[in-house]
Amino acid sequence: MKMQSLVAIITLGALMQFAPLARAQNADNAEGRGARWRQKLANLSPTEREQLKTAHRKAMQDPALRAAHLKMRQAHKEYREAMRASLLKADPTIQPVLNKIPEARGPRDS
Repeated sequence: MKMQSLVAIITLGALMQFAPLARAQNADNAEGRGARWRQKLANLSPTEREQLKTAHRKAMQDPALRAAHLKMRQAHKEYREAMRASLLKADPTIQPVLNKIPEARGPRDS
């Protein structure tokens, strides 16, 4: 278990090193948020994209799906908080580095 934690912390640390580069790259490309999703949908016709968009909106009205979505977001938030606490426990001197990383934004429109 200690080995898995160590690997997870090292991996996260490495990813954090490249995060500023990824953000700068997105700014340079001006693709913005959702670029990866648009790439996945690139092979769909405009009609198919619209059909998918309409189905998605309708699906998101389902109370069970909305509840599952909120549950997923809460679990992700708890994971981020646990990871931050674990990083600080592993190396308390990393606090200034963590302070430089922007916090996750609040809920966005679905």
